[in-house]
Parts: sequence; C-alpha cells; structure tokens
Amino acid sequence: MGEPVKIVDLARQMIRLAGLRPDIDVPIRFTGLRPGEKLFEELFHGRERPVPTGHEGLLMAAPRIVDLATIGRAIDLIDQAAQSGDASAALGELARLVPEFAHNAG
Repeated sequence: MGEPVKIVDLARQMIRLAGLRPDIDVPIRFTGLRPGEKLFEELFHGRERPVPTGHEGLLMAAPRIVDLATIGRAIDLIDQAAQSGDASAALGELARLVPEFAHNAG
C-alpha cells in the first residue's frame, strides 16, 4: 500500500482530469461522516500477527489454527441453540469460537 490520500485531493484531481476546475466548475461539499462510516480501515485485528510474505511490502495475517472437530462441535451447538430459540447460548458459543466476536444487540 502507498501513502494515505486525502479524499478532497483525489476529488480535485478527478475533476481536473475531467477537464473541469475544482470549486469553480464543480463544487466540493463536505458533508461529514455518515452513520457507520469510518475514517480508516484496520488491516489486521489486534490479535492477528502480521507475517511477511514472499513479496516485499505485503503482509498477511497469521491464521488461527483450530481443528475441524472443534469447529464442527461449535457449529452443532450454535445450531441447537438457534433451533431452540436460545440466542444467548448461540452467541456465547460463537464468541467462544471467535474470541474477537462482539455482538451489538439492537
């Protein structure tokens, strides 16, 4: 990835590339963040360890290794809880399987 680029600079460049003049031919309005919009994206979760790849400047997240039987049991428990209408148990099992999971009720 390169350096961060300001959206306003990108907008001005795109307007110029279209043969127009920023703020004269095309107004630029600042509307603020919309609900759920983020200022930046996290590339790795806090518990993920970035590891180098064979390509310079490219990292990948080290995968979490969980055996298939453990995942199968967890999915069965989540299914049983969901079938019986026990959302709390289903969410609890999901949180146990995926420690980073955070349920936002509502």
